[in-house]
Amino acid sequence: MTTVLTHSACDNLQVMDNRTLEENKNENSAIFVTNFENGDVINYSLVIIKGIITSGDCSNYKKLKCTFRNNDTQKNSQWDVYNREFKVLVELKKGENVIDLDYAERHHKSLILNYAPRKTNLRVTPLYIVCQGHDGCFQSPPDVDNSIESGCSRVAVGSKLIQSLTAEKLYESGVGRKTFQLEHEVNPRKPECIIFKSNLNVNKARKMKQGELWTHFGREIMLSDLGSNERKYLAFLSCTRYKGTDIDKPMTHDEIVALTEGYAALGGGGLALFGTACLYTWPTCVEEIVPKFLDCTPVNVRRFMDDSGYRSTLGGCFATTLGSVFHELGHTFDLGHTKDGIMGRGFDNIDRVFLVGEKRSMLTKDNMNNFNGKPVQHSTVSLQRNINVTMNVAEPLRVLGPRSKTTLGNFASMSKSDIVRRSPNVTPITRPSSLYSSVTNKLSESRKNMSKSNGNDSIYWTRNCAVLLSYHRWFNNEYGRERQAITRYLKFDKNKMMIISTAGIRIVEVRDESNGMVLDSYEFTNLLPEKRFLVPFTFSPKSKVLTIVVEDDLGNVLKQTFSY
Repeated sequence: MTTVLTHSACDNLQVMDNRTLEENKNENSAIFVTNFENGDVINYSLVIIKGIITSGDCSNYKKLKCTFRNNDTQKNSQWDVYNREFKVLVELKKGENVIDLDYAERHHKSLILNYAPRKTNLRVTPLYIVCQGHDGCFQSPPDVDNSIESGCSRVAVGSKLIQSLTAEKLYESGVGRKTFQLEHEVNPRKPECIIFKSNLNVNKARKMKQGELWTHFGREIMLSDLGSNERKYLAFLSCTRYKGTDIDKPMTHDEIVALTEGYAALGGGGLALFGTACLYTWPTCVEEIVPKFLDCTPVNVRRFMDDSGYRSTLGGCFATTLGSVFHELGHTFDLGHTKDGIMGRGFDNIDRVFLVGEKRSMLTKDNMNNFNGKPVQHSTVSLQRNINVTMNVAEPLRVLGPRSKTTLGNFASMSKSDIVRRSPNVTPITRPSSLYSSVTNKLSESRKNMSKSNGNDSIYWTRNCAVLLSYHRWFNNEYGRERQAITRYLKFDKNKMMIISTAGIRIVEVRDESNGMVLDSYEFTNLLPEKRFLVPFTFSPKSKVLTIVVEDDLGNVLKQTFSY
């Protein structure tokens, strides 16, 4: 019997043959991507693809070529390879994206990533604030475009970088590649950065302290058409102005801030607010990200603000201020301070996440100190008392009746095997290990090992932060959960030191009320979380006023202050 194939069937067979050939090429390729699998679905647009050249000759002078394709769009770019390591930044379009990687004209790797934002009403809204009487132009050298449009482009790129950083660092923490959605992903009719025209006069704004600015704009935004409990606001104040100095000696960060009007770097509740004195060091597009990090041009400290972690370069300013935004936005997601990691002071070298080789910031004890040998400090992480927040981001949770005067009861005997207790100086979920230690292993085993590595870039979420974010309402699908989220019962009885939750407890933190530092944390990550938990007295006697922070399985967060 003779089989006749139609043109359609032949075409299908040809496609199948091409896919098989491509898969075989990928399987035998020396280009190995460590943090993505072919066909992964991503809910954010800007991805960092990390990998290694596993075999063959490899020169630090040869570039990795990247070809990006989405429908009729095609872009080409080249990326550094150092000691076999590479990192590629790609901005995805909605739908299927094909990324072809080529090295040394004989190694090829094809990767397909699908970009599909989560369906949720909860989002982060980037804002560019223009005060009354101000033209909206941010402070910059004369050769830099400081228009409102340029400011919005820089904020938009920075917002995508932080969204990507959040996801990548949670992935490395072992809780999945979760992150928040941006305003334009939830509502495509909105621009990537919204211009917010404030009624506050520019002269008055420049005389206000950052706490006062945070309070004013928080209220003004919530009373505007943009006001919503379903938004977190990432806002930048355009009228920030560094007054300059004739002082030749090096200055501390506090002295630099004292010369800056309209300065702000605060986050909490629904608002993270920042000044724009260093915005001129930020990129306006994806192609500029790596060159901006690598910019070693000295800061003209007489005329422009130096917020670089005492590196005094434009690239240092970009890295430190982007890291500062990353940290402060974390506070809006209910994160407290930690001794180390992103919510500590571990964000100055954020450029290391995107760079390879010797061009990365060196992590030594010396460069983490200022010119007087004192630890580098920034107002963004000076561990001040957390901002008191009055705006709600969810319906109030139900509470119990009058407090019971009974004793602790029988809950002291609860099993300790179901909880994980962490001290505030917890190490990252997986400490950095050599990126190349498993190059010679099988690829499947290599991926398993390296997907949990942060590539020695030193930027990480501590365990408690990773767990809290992984269950947070802003990081999970919201549809179908709203009614549950507002009717579940979550209560802390400070007389009994007992937490009760009908949805199940996912994390409990005990924080110092004076500075928001996490003193102790307890994570419940089993499939079925605990419904009750007795908080033990294991915290420092130095802190008499504490805050208990509880997150349940549905992402509800309860914060309650108590004394002992």
